[in-house]
Amino acid sequence: MAEDPGMIPELQLGTVEWEGRCLMVAPLPSDPGRVVDLHRVERVRLAKLGEGHSEILAEATVPPRIRAVLEAGPRALQRVRQALAYAEKWERRSGLPEDLALPLEGLRFCPCLPEPSAIRRADGRALDRVSVRGPLAALSQLPLPTLAVIGMHGGRSAGFCLALEEPEGVVLGGWLTFRWPEGHLEISGAGHSRSIPVEAWEGLSLPLLQPGEVRLLPPPRLRPIPGLGAGSWVEVKAPFEVLRLQLGGDISHPTVQ
Repeated sequence: MAEDPGMIPELQLGTVEWEGRCLMVAPLPSDPGRVVDLHRVERVRLAKLGEGHSEILAEATVPPRIRAVLEAGPRALQRVRQALAYAEKWERRSGLPEDLALPLEGLRFCPCLPEPSAIRRADGRALDRVSVRGPLAALSQLPLPTLAVIGMHGGRSAGFCLALEEPEGVVLGGWLTFRWPEGHLEISGAGHSRSIPVEAWEGLSLPLLQPGEVRLLPPPRLRPIPGLGAGSWVEVKAPFEVLRLQLGGDISHPTVQ
């Protein structure tokens, strides 16, 4: 009997460094302090069903990388939701083994898409897709946080992640959420904060997106935070993620175009 994907009210996928690789994970619904290796769960599920070559089959049904899921399209997302529902049932029945669901504490997040197919500004200008960095990146300028839209098969938008454009390469958050976030985007540091409602981006029209393409939304015009300098820590908060970032030396002051 197929697992009911309706058990998972909101899909959120992240990429963490696990056994030397950047792998796709999802929060365990009943314990958000742990993340599930969905690809490995799918391998176990197929093996229990008696499927031959379960490891090879799992590469196609629930790949270990988010980009492969985006390239496969909505059907692959449905299988990801089913794998997470299966993991949640397993956890409630007898507890997931630790090699399938690790504590978040101590894990290092990679960019949500470590190898995007393209990165573009809202105006279509291409940015370096090779130098993408993730959480805990050192910044060379005062941050201008924004949201990024992620493309999937068929030219449609799959979801959103946090993003900052930097001279050294775009910084992406570790989590990709598959619904329009509600709430505020906030940046804080040195005892001050600035915020803007996510609604500010509603109504923007986007072109067709490649699978795995990252399209940055225009950064909001926020007043600079006083007191930030080399070595300062800043937090960028979205409804689905908190990024902690440190300012490096020789901080520059970017201007919003």
